[in-house]
Amino acid sequence: LWPPEDQGGALSALERVSADRGQVLVRTENITLLAVGDMILIRVGDATLQERAWWRYGREVLTREKAYRSTGAKLSAYAYGALAAVAESVGLGDRNFKVRFEEGMTAEVLRWRRFGWAAWFGRLKCPSCGSFLRAARFDLSWWFCPRLEENGRLALGVPCPRCDPWTPEKIYHLEGYEAESVLRRVLAYQNITGAGERAIEEAVQEVERAGSPDAFMQSVLREGPFLRELTFPQAVALEVSLNEGVERRALEAEARGLEFMWRREEELARIMEEELDPRGLRSKWRARVEGAPPPDVG
Repeated sequence: LWPPEDQGGALSALERVSADRGQVLVRTENITLLAVGDMILIRVGDATLQERAWWRYGREVLTREKAYRSTGAKLSAYAYGALAAVAESVGLGDRNFKVRFEEGMTAEVLRWRRFGWAAWFGRLKCPSCGSFLRAARFDLSWWFCPRLEENGRLALGVPCPRCDPWTPEKIYHLEGYEAESVLRRVLAYQNITGAGERAIEEAVQEVERAGSPDAFMQSVLREGPFLRELTFPQAVALEVSLNEGVERRALEAEARGLEFMWRREEELARIMEEELDPRGLRSKWRARVEGAPPPDVG
């Protein structure tokens, strides 16, 4: 933020920088995102949902896509895979990571290096067979099913590997904020390849058809699909909707904190005004010395 008298010069400098070195990431009727070195310049107008989605998540998904498609990522993936294969051949491999030299290997290595092998650790009992779940594996996460509980809260079903076929009675249940946290990690894991502008637009269209991010998420949760049944735009839309909800709660908490601080400052100001009011300060001190009740100062 600049003082009002300096804003004209600052805006002119930003215009020159954006014109000389800015790379347009996306442009809409009301918002333009420009990359200048490590900075993102934003021209803001009346933002639509699509523009807000690009503003908040565009850089993240573009970074994912760029990392996935880079030559360095492919070379790193094959080098990492070769080392893992050698380690496995001599009995030193990681049993939670199996190397497959086939299409999609780059994504698998990127997922492994960024997220590890498990999205959740804990202890849950299967309501059907009584077995216990101690870790929810990422490589089985396509069979996770988000759903809406009777109390209206988000739940995440993790199918029991010992029960077949899987039914609502044969899955482990994560609920509330724990389910939300695991689902966000799982979607980021699955969407590691990133998305381009077209995929973001399709994801936003999914949300707009539902009416809002919260309405879209509610519609998905009511159907309770396995994550593998979602299209890529739907998966991106669900990730965006979850992040929107988390950000909204964080902003609401910040607003409540500011409200509390404002009320406290108002109370302190009232006390100071009453105690230090020059019209009544002398009378109050005289009354204390003389032992008489202080006069009422209007």
